[in-house]
Amino acid sequence: MSVRCVGIHWNSTKKTGVDVARRLTALLSEKGVSVCVNDELAGALDAPGMHVNAFERCQLLVVLGGDGTILSALDHAVPHDIPILGVNLGRLGFLTEVEVSDLDGALVDRLLAGDYDLDNRVTMCIEGQDDAKLFALNDIVITRSMPSVRILSLEYEADGTLVDCISGDGLIVATATGSTAYSLSSGGPIILPGLDCFVLTPICPHTLNARPVVLSSHHRITVRMLDDRGGAQAVLDGRKVIPLAGETREITIRRSERQARFVRIKDRNYFSLLHSKLSEWTH
Repeated sequence: MSVRCVGIHWNSTKKTGVDVARRLTALLSEKGVSVCVNDELAGALDAPGMHVNAFERCQLLVVLGGDGTILSALDHAVPHDIPILGVNLGRLGFLTEVEVSDLDGALVDRLLAGDYDLDNRVTMCIEGQDDAKLFALNDIVITRSMPSVRILSLEYEADGTLVDCISGDGLIVATATGSTAYSLSSGGPIILPGLDCFVLTPICPHTLNARPVVLSSHHRITVRMLDDRGGAQAVLDGRKVIPLAGETREITIRRSERQARFVRIKDRNYFSLLHSKLSEWTH
């Protein structure tokens, strides 16, 4: 694949990213490759000649930030099937591939030559919604729609068969990628990202028998609200919200036809990654 344009998506809270973006832009310009940036980066660089928010032109998207920045950049990458290279400016960085110190001319040459592997990750969507705009890489969380101490009662099914009824703070439907995010914090299992599955993790359930369940990602998961005391909401990757109230009291979650694709240039051992990202991340 010929790389004619590279996108750069920057998290404006990571101030060091401006210098990184400036260096990367210079390296790409030397190779005759055009650059597309998001609004915040365009303002910070104040450099004419760059495309702004025209990511559909790109054959590669470099994301400067952490996992949260990558999740926001997926809105540009997934609808246009653009591979992402994550450059870690954050702390945890499960989805990032390289550190700032790795970003040099040799790496740029590898990227432009296509000398890398692609790590394809499953995404999920909600039936009846536009999966180009409403999709999730990590999880879809069904929770209360307003701050409250009241209990939320839900039931959930897999392909029409009842899995469980729970009362508590809600339910997390996570992909294998998202198993190390909110699901893990709520007591869910760690799933290797290559496994093709969903994890259903109750949040603070009020019954002892409510436990996480692992299902194939080819199941359709229907989650239904059983009470009507203020409503609930479905939150996709912590960023997008669909209200569950009135006539819309249930959603059906399924595997999306779209994938998130990540550039991998390192020989990564997932268990070593887990140790470095979780065991040593103490504050």
